[in-house]
Amino acid sequence: MDIQEYKAFMQTDFNINEIHAMQQHWNQKLYFVDLMQNPRRNQGLLLLTDQSAVFTMPDGHSILAEAGDVMLLPCGARYTVSFQVSPEKTACPFLINARIYRADGTEAMPDGQPMRLCRDDGTLLPLFAEAAALYKGAHPAQLKATVYRLFSLLFPMAEKDECCIGYINSHFTEKFSIPQLAKQCALSESVYRRRFRQLTGLSPVQYINQLKVEKARQLLQSGDISHQQISDFLHFHSVSYFYRVFKAVTGQTPGEYRRHE
Repeated sequence: MDIQEYKAFMQTDFNINEIHAMQQHWNQKLYFVDLMQNPRRNQGLLLLTDQSAVFTMPDGHSILAEAGDVMLLPCGARYTVSFQVSPEKTACPFLINARIYRADGTEAMPDGQPMRLCRDDGTLLPLFAEAAALYKGAHPAQLKATVYRLFSLLFPMAEKDECCIGYINSHFTEKFSIPQLAKQCALSESVYRRRFRQLTGLSPVQYINQLKVEKARQLLQSGDISHQQISDFLHFHSVSYFYRVFKAVTGQTPGEYRRHE
């Protein structure tokens, strides 16, 4: 089940059970989780509050998640995660584990790898914190109500989004293709491309690359994230392609940009 199928499922009448909500504490002595051999047994939602993390998949592909990102951790996923913890700090992400069932009582177990859902704008952290507090002893119905509210914000009812521009603005770090976007908008690829240029003045690829380069600039300013990690996070085809796109947009290579910051 990919992210679009998962979001579509979240518009159905589903049930959440066996909720475990907590705030974790990771320091330099305890900052690495390995689920390669023992995959996840339930669905997870992870909110990174103050530190970034690198998720590595069985094929070696890595996903960089930043502070403020909400990650979906599917049941059955195999991965390792390393929290980027500096010597004087502790990473304190919130984690909610649960089992999700369809209306007919069968368990929904979407396969796949960890996926970034969104960046918290300040509305999600209070709900994650509330769930963690309620898990310590409140009535189960109160905990469920909070988690359902959280899911309703993470997976809102779909609204009309011409050419999926709003979707692209929120999900440009994910991997998708122009034919997929056209299909999602119920348009042929040629009509989609023409309409997109009418709306933005750019081709879909140019528009997406500009968003990716702006994000790459922010990541390069942090100073401790490699070009390979940035390329993987933004789903460029290769590091060399990342270099070409970055220079075409900014007039500088990533290395030159980082040195001048």
